[in-house]
Amino acid sequence: MHQVPIIQKAKQQGIFTVLCDYLPDNPGRLVADRYYCTSTLDREAVLAIAREEGIDGIVAYASDPAARTAAYVGEALGLVTNSLETVETLTNKAKFRTFLQRYDFAVPEAFAFTELEIAVETLRNRAGEYIIKPADASGSKGVNKWSQGNGIEQLRRHLQSAFTMSFNQEVVVEEFITRDGYQLAGDGFVVDGELVFRCFGNGHFNVNGINPFAPISASFPSVHPPHVLEQVHETLQRMLTEVGFKQGAFNFDIFVKGEDVYLMDIGPRNGGNYIPQIIEQATGVDLVQATIDVALGMPVTLEMKPVTVPSAYFIIGSQEKGQFMGVHFDEDACTIRQANIYYNVGDVVPRFEGANQALGSLILEFEDVETMLRLVEHPERWLTLHIQSTEETEGESWTSSSPVRTVF
Repeated sequence: MHQVPIIQKAKQQGIFTVLCDYLPDNPGRLVADRYYCTSTLDREAVLAIAREEGIDGIVAYASDPAARTAAYVGEALGLVTNSLETVETLTNKAKFRTFLQRYDFAVPEAFAFTELEIAVETLRNRAGEYIIKPADASGSKGVNKWSQGNGIEQLRRHLQSAFTMSFNQEVVVEEFITRDGYQLAGDGFVVDGELVFRCFGNGHFNVNGINPFAPISASFPSVHPPHVLEQVHETLQRMLTEVGFKQGAFNFDIFVKGEDVYLMDIGPRNGGNYIPQIIEQATGVDLVQATIDVALGMPVTLEMKPVTVPSAYFIIGSQEKGQFMGVHFDEDACTIRQANIYYNVGDVVPRFEGANQALGSLILEFEDVETMLRLVEHPERWLTLHIQSTEETEGESWTSSSPVRTVF
């Protein structure tokens, strides 16, 4: 769904679009001029298609795995791209943590593993709290928190979950960082190595949900003080320079703790969950157009504009597996600019454990920042999701934070 806006915008300009995606029911196939049911993980297959089509540019939109393939194809065909080495460094958490440490950025203590039992033996006696995650996947899939008091069996389960979600069977385990205030979320854009635009927002999570690390919203503007945001900007620019990121969009998740800026995740592509559309609504800056232009080698001029319209995306997800019976919004709470519901009434929906299990998403506009934060932090005040549960017992494998067991 997130790829549709860039395909539509390209077609509006008379640009012929070719889509590669292994999902035959992906909505992008209905919009693109030509569709190949080919996984973007298959570099050689995508390269063969690109050669056959004689493409002039390639974009990986809202996908880290696709970004690696886009860089591979771009290098092979001499297209505008960041280097494959740069993209692989940014999209592999183990490589990125090593890079950050080498260049003296703030970085949590981290371990990388390719074998389950070695990971268990290394971690079993370690004190402290740790985050376990796949090294090469995005969307908060397979992410869990563990400490020694939770026991070895839980450690093994969490590691197995992360290995399952990893494309290359690699897992990163890192020290849990308690951040100051909201996580910084958003997108930036680079031209000739310079960070010419970025929009900082607030990351929101359902801390009582099945996966408290899966984002449910990003709201703009960030409420961190200006001097902190300037420090984050400078840290990002230094990282982009050191890693060799020359052009294009990137997505970020950043922690601030005291004087330290932790670059937790940097995706060398536009953000998912309609973040580019939220940013355009909030600032008037069109990152989708800039992405198309840079891919085709056209000049890009972006102005650093502040947020003038408080805006957010919100992910609708059920804390229980069940039959979708409908959703109700309080229309007086905020302005819903766009609603994307991925299921029909009567469909069985999954529990929301990651970005790939969302029921839908909203693009929202608010009168002021205070109202925005209050409503995004308390969605039960303005949104009711009706699910006929197929879960037998609440509390055994999940806990709903909703008093009526319908949502969140």
